[in-house]
Amino acid sequence: MKVLVACEFSGIVREAFAEKGHDAWSCDFLPTESSGKHYQLDIKDILRVYTGWDMLIAFPPCTYLAVSGARWFKGRQLEQAEAIEFVEWLWDCGIPKVA
Repeated sequence: MKVLVACEFSGIVREAFAEKGHDAWSCDFLPTESSGKHYQLDIKDILRVYTGWDMLIAFPPCTYLAVSGARWFKGRQLEQAEAIEFVEWLWDCGIPKVA
């Protein structure tokens, strides 16, 4: 299975899938902390260029998504809306399996 792990620079999830024999890649704006297949790019750019993924596992930043930080959302409706829009884009990116 061809797996893309988005918003991950540690390589932990990517390597877990690679150890099971999958063609696993990670991507993030940051360089990876370990050796392995990693795109240092925006996930949107990756999915425009590279196709054929069977699974996407994404860890979007939770700053404006998690209920635990809701008390800080006041005055940040734009940031919260952008975060939600990003998650919705990930869900609808066309990859058959998304988590």
